[in-house]
Amino acid sequence: VSVPPATADKRKHKSCTLKEKLEVLKRLHKGESATQLSKEFGVGKATISDWKKNRGKIEQFCTTTSEKTIEKRSKTTVSSYEKLDEALFLWFTQERQKGIPITGPLIQEKVLQLNKLMDGDVSFTASCGFLDRWKKRHGIRQLTITGEKLSADNEAAVEYLEEFKCIISSYSPQQVYNADETGLNFKALPTKSLASQEERSAPGFKMDKQRLTVLACSNASATNKLPLMVIGKSAKPRCFKNMNMNSLPVFYRNQKKAWMDRSLFKEWFDKQFVPKVKAFNKENGLPPRALLLIDNAQSHPEEMQLVCDDIKAIFLPPNVTSILQPMDQGVLQALKQNYRKMLLRSLLEDNEELTILDKLMKMNIKDVIYWVAEAWENTCKKSLQKSWKNLWPELEFVQTVFPPTKENCELLQLVKRMPGCENAEEECVEEWTAVDDSGHEEYTDEDIVAAMQGTSADLDADDSEEEGDAPTDVVPHTATASALDLALRYVEQHADATPTDVMFMRRWRNIASSSRFSSLRQKEITDFIS
Repeated sequence: VSVPPATADKRKHKSCTLKEKLEVLKRLHKGESATQLSKEFGVGKATISDWKKNRGKIEQFCTTTSEKTIEKRSKTTVSSYEKLDEALFLWFTQERQKGIPITGPLIQEKVLQLNKLMDGDVSFTASCGFLDRWKKRHGIRQLTITGEKLSADNEAAVEYLEEFKCIISSYSPQQVYNADETGLNFKALPTKSLASQEERSAPGFKMDKQRLTVLACSNASATNKLPLMVIGKSAKPRCFKNMNMNSLPVFYRNQKKAWMDRSLFKEWFDKQFVPKVKAFNKENGLPPRALLLIDNAQSHPEEMQLVCDDIKAIFLPPNVTSILQPMDQGVLQALKQNYRKMLLRSLLEDNEELTILDKLMKMNIKDVIYWVAEAWENTCKKSLQKSWKNLWPELEFVQTVFPPTKENCELLQLVKRMPGCENAEEECVEEWTAVDDSGHEEYTDEDIVAAMQGTSADLDADDSEEEGDAPTDVVPHTATASALDLALRYVEQHADATPTDVMFMRRWRNIASSSRFSSLRQKEITDFIS
């Protein structure tokens, strides 16, 4: 009996990765033919039909999974110990971010501890098979098996520079951005100052708890410096009462411990970064695309979640971040130095018979927000451009030799005016400006378990008030109109006034006058009716 030859269209089985499946689904959505896609990807039309039916499941899985993982995985199946799996990965990424070496036995020991804290399956053994499957699920190729601390690797940085050239080959410096967070202990003083020593003994005053998180973002050409994002503890502090929150010079949000987290970063990306970058591109005749470089911190969502049209974010490798990330090359340091200069000038003012400690306790978060926004405004363009030198050395402007800045010198002179700091040296300033954390919260095992079980309250609004948080009084229209009329005459007579200054003052004088007239008219109508 003769055996018929194999048919020409007999297709070898091919398993597509999740990344390929996502691409097919996107192209189907744009109207491409399933037949053509099946030929291109080497799968049957029935297979593509199955992907289409499971589109929601595939997309949901990919949004919570790293880019590297979906490039290797082909299935969306999850571990039978799903929550334990997530808890372990959260711990793992945090430890690697700190540069701590991780071994297989250490992971197995940690997952057993987490399983116990989560009241998990008592028969769970953290076998080698579990470890291998866990590594594959999360795209972890190898673990650090030496006892050496993972550090910023110059060799790895050189290798990444070649990869970076390919990544940004179709972008201009105006379209490539970097964003990073820093903590700001906004009431911290030099440790040698008498006020700092008094403050440590002051009842109910804890400097180490007076912190905010600040996120700064700019493009490589320093032509689009976005407003800062500031994260405080309270949703609306008393000092914001009666204020138009949209008039703040920063994007303010709250978190119970004033840390950055994934949901807040995603909100900033969607509501601030994307709209402002689109507007900037349109205004400057640039293609509607942009690239945001960020570090792979646990408080940042996966890359797949930070995409909008042709605007997307990518992670810098953890072992090169401190060497290559622009914001880490003195930008955030300059921002905080500028802030602290304004803080000291305010405390050293000779108005009111108050001690420095009294003035410090009288400060509120509104003062801090305006100071830090002004500090960002005063962060010079050349510092922002120069910060890209390590990552993008081909840029023409990063090769410019700038004269040394005088920021540290100015700050030191202000520090020396503080009682107790008359003989302060450069080290005192450096110690003071190093008190801030990274802006990323470090999770304990208990925090990780609470997050997996949905019992963490860190995202809840905190209505506790800081010292000095007096509410902002409502200013009457009549008093405002009179004050602005006087201010307008002052500006008109001042030698430094510009036409723009005068028109600005006239605009607000007219707004106040109009509001006063409307208020009086409404009062007359109300009195007539009653």
